[in-house]
This record gives sequence, C-alpha cells and structure tokens, in this order.
Amino acid sequence: MLTLMLSDLELESARQELRDATAALDAAEAAGEPGRLSQALAQVSRSHHRLGALSEAVWYAKRGLELARNLSAVDASVDALCDLAALSLERAALLEAQDEPRGAYRLRDTARDYCFEAAHLALRSADQQWEITVLMRVSDLFDRLGDHDDAVAMQCRAVELMTESARADGNVAPAQRFIA
Repeated sequence: MLTLMLSDLELESARQELRDATAALDAAEAAGEPGRLSQALAQVSRSHHRLGALSEAVWYAKRGLELARNLSAVDASVDALCDLAALSLERAALLEAQDEPRGAYRLRDTARDYCFEAAHLALRSADQQWEITVLMRVSDLFDRLGDHDDAVAMQCRAVELMTESARADGNVAPAQRFIA
C-alpha cells in the first residue's frame, strides 16, 4: 500500500517521470509502433503508481495488457499481469482499511487470477531464466495474497527449473538417495 509520503524531491522526480512517460506515450502513438506503445503504457502506469494514483495506474496497465495480448508479446503480458496483481493488492488493502471487505475480497480474487495467468504464460517461454524470474515474482504476489501453498508451488517449480538448468550446464550432480 502506498502510504509513504514522498519528499518534495521524490515527488518532483515522480512527476517528471510521469511527464517523460506521457511524452514517450505520445511519441509511440504518433509513430504507430505497437511495441513502443505497449512499453510506454506500462511506464505511464508505473509512474501513476509511484504517485499513488492507483486508478490511473490500473487503467494504463489494462490498456498495456490488452495491447501486449494483441501483439502476442508474452513478456509484456506477464509484466502487465504482475503489475495489475500488485495494484489489485494495494487497492484491496485500501478497501479493507475503509471497512469494505467485499470489494477487497473481489480485488484479491482478481489479483489471484492475474497471478495464475502470468504463471501460465511463463510456461510458454523457452528462456528458463526468465521463467524462473516470473515464477519468483508470482510467488511473492501469492505470498502477499496469503496464498502460501501457491507461493511455495511457484518456488518449487522455480527451484526445479534452476536445478535442470544447472544439470544441463554440468554444475550439479544428480540427486542421490541416502539410506538410513
């Protein structure tokens, strides 16, 4: 939850970041380059998030996700899904603080859906290191959701991939069974 107050210098830096991001968004729209547009939407979303404008951050992240899906850009889709999950968690915490448990529950459920979709998309990757990074990010989100079983499952899959990768590189011997 963004309850930290930004110092004047941090606030001005965040505002400048938003101005730069919106300029990049305008340039990407003018150029008609979908890849740049997707990245610019993500940056505008993150800039709004840093300023605490969660509704605006969600709006831009959803537009970025929609575009990334249309481009079949798996990495951009996963980033947007993880960003949306984190935003949903923050918004749920705000609703909990306002004594609106139903809305908070719906947002946590939405965050969970985003996490599962991101993990599923990561399976399509040929890059094991990237998949490991995504699984660990999703694991952290599940942990923040209180879904510790799902968090551990993501961590176990990531460890399995790390072990496979190390074995393929010849850095780890196969596991041996010890008999007591």
